[in-house]
Amino acid sequence: MTYPASARRRFVNGGVLAKYLESASVSDMPTEVIYARVPTALKEACDAYAAQRGATLTGAVVDLLDRGLSAVSDERSVAELEKNLAEVAAAKNVAEAALHAAQTELGAVKAFAQRAGREVGTCPKCNEPITGYDLLGAGACPRCSQALSSLIAPAAASPTLDQRELMFLVGALGAVLGIAYLASK
Repeated sequence: MTYPASARRRFVNGGVLAKYLESASVSDMPTEVIYARVPTALKEACDAYAAQRGATLTGAVVDLLDRGLSAVSDERSVAELEKNLAEVAAAKNVAEAALHAAQTELGAVKAFAQRAGREVGTCPKCNEPITGYDLLGAGACPRCSQALSSLIAPAAASPTLDQRELMFLVGALGAVLGIAYLASK
């Protein structure tokens, strides 16, 4: 049996097992003798394995030993693959959570952008319509540059500002700020 290069690389520091696998071809390699005392039950199991496959006891022991060495070498690789899988799954979960947070934040920003574009009143100086952005973003009328900060908290009810629209706009702004704060944590 000849081992692929990937299996041969699994053995650390070119040890005895690595040298064995580098030259392992059971049919054409020189053989060595291994004397080992084994429990009776193990010997009987090897005999049964040989009989099942129509092989000699030596052939069965070589096959079982070869399979055992392969399993031991694969054990390390399987553990590494499981570790890599766990790391990738954790990274995927983090990415999915970040995506969900970004989608939520984007939804709030879109809602705010829709509200910011709506007309919330008129300029007290030129009587032209002003939007939520003009009021809260720019802070001035886009036509006459009149400061609009006095409309946010007027001394008396302002006839030039729709209070209901302003409340919706401030609520949307609060939602955006809250989501941005939570996303930064």
